[in-house]
Amino acid sequence: MYKTIYTATGLALVSQAVSQQRTIEITHFAVGDGGGNKMTPTESMTQLIREKYRATVNRIYQDPENQNKYTAEMIIPVSVEGFVVREIALFDRNGNMIIVGSTPEVYKPTLAQGVVQDSVYRIPFVISNPEVLSLNFDPNVIIATHQWIMNTLTPATMFPGGTIGQVLKKKSNEDGDTFWDEAGTADVFVNTIEEEQSLVADQLIVDLSTTTTHGAAVYINGERITKKAGADGWLATSDTRITLGKAYPDAKILIVQNEPLGAAPYPLAQKNNLSDVPDKPLARQNLGVMSFDEAKYNSCPPGTIIGLASPNIPPGYRLLKCNGAAYSRAVYADLFAAIGTIYGAGDGVSTFNVPEARGEFPRYADDGRGIDPGRQVGSKQGQDIQSHNHAIETAFDATNYNGSMYRVAGGDGAWNGIIQDAYTKNSYGSETRPRNIAELACIRY
Repeated sequence: MYKTIYTATGLALVSQAVSQQRTIEITHFAVGDGGGNKMTPTESMTQLIREKYRATVNRIYQDPENQNKYTAEMIIPVSVEGFVVREIALFDRNGNMIIVGSTPEVYKPTLAQGVVQDSVYRIPFVISNPEVLSLNFDPNVIIATHQWIMNTLTPATMFPGGTIGQVLKKKSNEDGDTFWDEAGTADVFVNTIEEEQSLVADQLIVDLSTTTTHGAAVYINGERITKKAGADGWLATSDTRITLGKAYPDAKILIVQNEPLGAAPYPLAQKNNLSDVPDKPLARQNLGVMSFDEAKYNSCPPGTIIGLASPNIPPGYRLLKCNGAAYSRAVYADLFAAIGTIYGAGDGVSTFNVPEARGEFPRYADDGRGIDPGRQVGSKQGQDIQSHNHAIETAFDATNYNGSMYRVAGGDGAWNGIIQDAYTKNSYGSETRPRNIAELACIRY
């Protein structure tokens, strides 16, 4: 009967780890020959009967179907001398034996006996509180077993995805940055070497100093001539010489070929939609265009008043509420340069005020027109009503009217004109205003 048990020390450490919310770090694996005989593990054991080999744990992995079950693994190199394995144990970082077990009697062979693979030993164990187990390993000492490589390093695990006919391509120069794509699509980037010379009368031979004739194209005054025999063609005499079929006096000859060394600079790929431009700010500067953020920030100059249909300023926009608040002259330097202290000097030293537009109607500055003269930008006006009058109808007793005047009551009977002030009754609201809609007034900083 072969079994694996916790030692008394191991049980105590597990109990202590649970109560004190600590962890147990299992670091070493040992095997022994039981002193030459079969052995039965007991809780009182603190060491193997006769330890033959000890090493750091290669790995501990959790059972995929049982979260409380783990398996510890150790590799014994083939170079270690042979012995019979009868006992096995796990130790923590402090050398305490946590788990001990008996194994079938198996002889560990050596390289001299024709074995070419390392030996792998595993101990399964169950722990009711997995959170107390610390699975820390030194990546420099972990060894991949042959079985693990066969089971893990398969095309399915290394190159998942893709469909029939697709190939794995590099997305960038970063290691592992790949993607599946159709085999029939490819981006080919080429550069050219150009050499221009002047032709004279009767010249048929052209010696080249930069290009070779492999894959070259020849142009005479901008018109390409074909590589063929005859008066309207050309042939290669050597790698650095071509012979024309006829003379082209006072003409320009241009010889163009692909870059033979493949050292062409990487041009823009159409599918990347300009994402591969090396220096985007410089490119925008050369084109005279702004980025999205620049356009968002600079679509209007600092000091522009904007009305929003929402009660709050959307994030990312350089806007402040027009609520008369004071702001730093240094932090909002562009806005301060635009409006200065027109709407308030703040503390008079380091701050300034933005306009107070809450509940106000804007009125454009007269700017010399004469409709609202004498006002500066930023000045305020109180409410007012233009001077006017209203017609008032008054009823009198017709018996006291002589055709042109009313008689004064209580008088001597003479007919006299009467001048009398009359006023309308107060009515309606507390202010004079047109129909309107409320918006949130903001200023661009």
